[in-house]
Amino acid sequence: MGSTKTLAAALAGVASPAAAWSLGHAVGHKDHGSMVALDEVERAPARPGSPVGIAAPAGNPATGAHVRLVELPAGYAAPDRARTGGYRGVSLTGTWRHTFLETGESRELPPGFYVFQPGGEMHGDACVGDVNCVPMPSQSVAADFIPRR
Repeated sequence: MGSTKTLAAALAGVASPAAAWSLGHAVGHKDHGSMVALDEVERAPARPGSPVGIAAPAGNPATGAHVRLVELPAGYAAPDRARTGGYRGVSLTGTWRHTFLETGESRELPPGFYVFQPGGEMHGDACVGDVNCVPMPSQSVAADFIPRR
């Protein structure tokens, strides 16, 4: 994942009402507020050696409700997979291609697009073009990875 300052600069001014709702909804911020600077968020590769970077500005993806910033390198296609719980995501930078594998529906999503991915359904993601993609998914459950067989 690029430097925190690079990611912060890329995201400056692109947060949408849907993104703010997604963040609050996922981690239960109903009675109080929360503010987190991107340079305060710890980031790591999605898996050892992965080119995909993950940051969790709210919640904990390993234990429950959370919001993630996922940086997909330009030209990268993620392995097809499912997740136990569904997620809601907003495209923040780049052109994110999301594909519902069960129906074959696929769409390129520039910044500002929203996706609901039902749990248990296979899907694919890619970053098309020459700009890194940063989708912001939120889940009300811990994140997992169910590979396509």
